Amino acid sequence: MQRSFDSRWSMSSAKLGGVLWVAIAALVFLRRAPLGVIESLFLLAPLVVVPLGFEVLNRYGDGLRPAALGRAIRLLQPLGAVLAVASFWFSPGLVAGALSSAWLGVGALTALMAILDLFRPGWWTLDRMVFNVARVDLAIAGCWFVTSRLGVAPMGFQEPIVLLTGVHFHYSGFATALIAGVTLKFCAQRRKSRLAAWIVVAAVFVPFLLAAGFVFSPVLRMIFALILAVTLLGFSLLQISVARDFTSAMARALLRTAAGLLIPGMFLVMVYAVGEYTGNYWLVIPQMAHLHGALNGPGFVLLSLVGWVVEKSYRRNEGLRSVGEIFPGAAYFSDAERTLCKSQSRVEQDLLADFAHKTEHEMS
Repeated sequence: MQRSFDSRWSMSSAKLGGVLWVAIAALVFLRRAPLGVIESLFLLAPLVVVPLGFEVLNRYGDGLRPAALGRAIRLLQPLGAVLAVASFWFSPGLVAGALSSAWLGVGALTALMAILDLFRPGWWTLDRMVFNVARVDLAIAGCWFVTSRLGVAPMGFQEPIVLLTGVHFHYSGFATALIAGVTLKFCAQRRKSRLAAWIVVAAVFVPFLLAAGFVFSPVLRMIFALILAVTLLGFSLLQISVARDFTSAMARALLRTAAGLLIPGMFLVMVYAVGEYTGNYWLVIPQMAHLHGALNGPGFVLLSLVGWVVEKSYRRNEGLRSVGEIFPGAAYFSDAERTLCKSQSRVEQDLLADFAHKTEHEMS
């Protein structure tokens, strides 16, 4: 019963967050909001990506435990997301920082769950460690977000780098780690986990090395950016392979589309990393925010998370009700898929009955 409530709450939060984000994007397009592309990409995370991520944890991982703490995080998430939105309507400073701190609180509580998980048996399994890294990433992302809204320039970094670091840890950190963790778990169930494990480990931990490269060395920054790009190219191929084992045609399409969008996004990362190091600025930050940000955020991350939720819903014979809560009209595809599945099942039953009848006749 509690799990059902938690699931409904997360999906409702993602739905309402999606509506709010579309409204904000429209205001940005009409130049009626004090936001740009980077801010819009950031807000998609607390409004939609994070509640979807919590739902993926709920369906494929070990949920949000302890249960009382998990319930508190789910209830606080929409409030933290709305206050994060409100913080952008104030200039960087104490007021904006105070409003944004609510989102840091959500991340800090989520990271606390990772710490508490170390006292539970089985925390050393790779999928559990990956899910815990995702939880810690959310706290790190919140720290950089608050730093940006306070107007602080840590280690001499200026905007938009500070906010972009928060964006990075939401998407390449929290969301990508969740997607990698559930992919690894799915592969392990089908005994395809050896290569998947290496790809997942690199995809989850290289972002930390890339962040260190920003602090310590331009050479390391370029090297780790290239390693991360190549790793995620490999992960895109792994995701396409995993999608073949999906039951839901809609989920297969979502994961394959997401993987396809990740590929050009990673090539853009390579071009930008080499260009920045050599001084040949073929791409600049605003262009990367428009191109790479769109491919990685609304493209790879969002579609992947929705795809995993849809697949679990379908396996529970719920069709696409969950994705329908986010994208109106998806229920039509749910009904079509269920009808097709039932038709295929009846055909298979008829064939088996016919085969059994012929076998019995021949034996007699």
